[in-house]
Amino acid sequence: MHRFCKLATIARRLCNNLVDVHVTSNSMRKLTPPQFIKCLPRRQISCYRSLRSNSDNEIHEGKDYDERLAKIRAEDAESSKLVHVNLTPSNVKVSPASMSKHVVSFEKAASLGKTKENFVGVIDNFLARDRSRRGHMEFLKTAMNYVEEFDLGKDVEVYNRMLDVFPRGRFDNRTLFDAIWAKKHPQAELALDILTLMEDNWISPDETTYDIVHEIFGHASQPLQKVKRLVYWYRKMEEMFPNPYPKVLPESDAELSKLALLRMTKDEQIITIYKDNADGEGQEFLVGAQTEQQKNILEGYNSHKPMYVEGPFFIWVRRLQRYFLTLRTDAEFDEENGEGQIVAVCMSHANASEDLLRSWITNLQSENPQLANISVIFNLNQTPR
Repeated sequence: MHRFCKLATIARRLCNNLVDVHVTSNSMRKLTPPQFIKCLPRRQISCYRSLRSNSDNEIHEGKDYDERLAKIRAEDAESSKLVHVNLTPSNVKVSPASMSKHVVSFEKAASLGKTKENFVGVIDNFLARDRSRRGHMEFLKTAMNYVEEFDLGKDVEVYNRMLDVFPRGRFDNRTLFDAIWAKKHPQAELALDILTLMEDNWISPDETTYDIVHEIFGHASQPLQKVKRLVYWYRKMEEMFPNPYPKVLPESDAELSKLALLRMTKDEQIITIYKDNADGEGQEFLVGAQTEQQKNILEGYNSHKPMYVEGPFFIWVRRLQRYFLTLRTDAEFDEENGEGQIVAVCMSHANASEDLLRSWITNLQSENPQLANISVIFNLNQTPR
């Protein structure tokens, strides 16, 4: 019991001490804020005055700077007046210094003669001048622009010489990751452009083309893949056409028309050249074609129904357009399609004269006597279809 009383007194004393400490701390808290409040506004006011004075000075200095800058610009505008000169393209002359050195090389070669030897000579001079082949991309882009001017678009050796300009050992795939995720080299894109130019000119790559591209860009490169596709599809297309065009097309319009007419039907045709311009006396030419089946249709045709000359239509002979017109029966005579049947075809210019077409009908009448009793209506279009 005595011990318990001692513990109670000790606890009572401790509680009294904690209350005194709490009171003193609260009194200090009440006293400290006014002291800080008295000091802080003075410091804030002094700082505000200094900042305000500095900002005012900067504003005045900024205005003075803007005014001086405006005066300087006004003086410059008065001293340097703009003069507008109207120049026509014929009056503008390009100095040789502004032209590329590669353009100058090809222009000199063209002045000596637009031949294959001069074109290849420019490439050889470029390779001999710089063994590291710096600037080869600019050179090849210039060479591509002059291929058609030198009339070398059909020569596969010229394309091989252009591809041979690329340096070795820089763009080939060295790891498996390079083959899977191919790096986009500008040189590879330029090689694709050269191969696309071959494709546009219907030139198939040869073994030399394959070896050069494989040596420069590697096995799994895009240029080599394009070479493989070109070889595959050109051989595939050649097998699809049993009657291909000759490699060198004839220059005569009449002969070209004969090639086109042979492609227009599977049946055997009787092709007749009514008028030829190979002698150079005139520009007009006329070539007609008719099969035995078409002649039989004319013999059994009802003479009360008219026939129609329609066209011009066009067909492609590689990259050349040939225009043809048709002699068609009335639609009621065609029970299957209801559009009329074609009984004769002729080829001429797109703007062939009516006199020339009447001569075609006159010649057909000598070969088909029944046509003399049939009226013919010319239904010609102003633009070829």
